[in-house]
Amino acid sequence: MKHYITRISQSIKRHNSAAKRKALMPLKHGLLAVKRGLAQETRETKIMLITYQRFTKGRASKQEMQEANKQFIDVIRGLGLGVLAVLPFAPITLPFVVKLGERIGVNVLPSAFMIDPQEDEIIDIQQQIEVIVESDSVSHPIDDKL
Repeated sequence: MKHYITRISQSIKRHNSAAKRKALMPLKHGLLAVKRGLAQETRETKIMLITYQRFTKGRASKQEMQEANKQFIDVIRGLGLGVLAVLPFAPITLPFVVKLGERIGVNVLPSAFMIDPQEDEIIDIQQQIEVIVESDSVSHPIDDKL
């Protein structure tokens, strides 16, 4: 009898763990999307800072400055959302502010979080290519004599 109860409790635990994993999948995908968006914002911000540095030396074009200024606006948007994230009831207020912004016609989210699925796939492929190129350059260093 004791063995039977143990087997039933183990079966329930396995079933509960599978249900938990299935329930956490959307959360995991959402967090991965946020991670990708933050990584893209980081890359874009680094490029922005390099462009501003080049501008101080007089070596940045107008197009580069326009792109850097667009990224600066994205940084300001991110700071605004960061302030809201610190406030109490952030899980309620953030989606409300985003939806309100959509209705009014104001982009509240930085551009990295408004990616089309096709662009998201292209970014994933580019990141995979970067990893392959980096690993290839580490395993096969280029000869300086060539």
